Amino acid sequence: MATMLGVIMGLASSEFSYWRRDRKSKERKINSTRTLISLENERNMELLKEFWYKLNGSDEDPEETDKLKISYAHKLIKMPLPHWNTVMWTKQASLLAIAFKDKEIIEVSSFNNCFQKLKSIYTKLIDLDAKDREYNSSYAGSGVDMSNLPRSDRFREEAPCLWDEFEEITVYLIKKGNPLKDKG
Repeated sequence: MATMLGVIMGLASSEFSYWRRDRKSKERKINSTRTLISLENERNMELLKEFWYKLNGSDEDPEETDKLKISYAHKLIKMPLPHWNTVMWTKQASLLAIAFKDKEIIEVSSFNNCFQKLKSIYTKLIDLDAKDREYNSSYAGSGVDMSNLPRSDRFREEAPCLWDEFEEITVYLIKKGNPLKDKG
């Protein structure tokens, strides 16, 4: 009887030890995943703030007319866009469900989508500018009287709206900050 009790106690102790080790391993994975993604978010925010400051560092008229918005859009496409990362978020996908609450997953996903939207607006502005330049210069070397040809002004037409969207997203991100940072 004592031998049987010893075997049962040994098995129980062994199982408890395995359970504790697994729990600690899971906690380490959760903590490291949260830390890595939070640091990635912080770095993206630092890059965005630095970029935004450089883009808006001049003392121009605060009233944003379409002409000024076009000017900002041109300034924007002349600057290299920061390399915002979502590598940790992507690579840690298998751990997201255990490391984060549903609300946090949605917030970080939305946060990352905002950076994707900024990249998309930037790319669209570059494309519009390139197409306008290509169209407007296609006859320049041929000796054709340019005053009689229609000019492409798609950049001027679309840039103010795209700038507004870029500015709105950027200001929102800066105001909101890292969704994983403690607000308390």
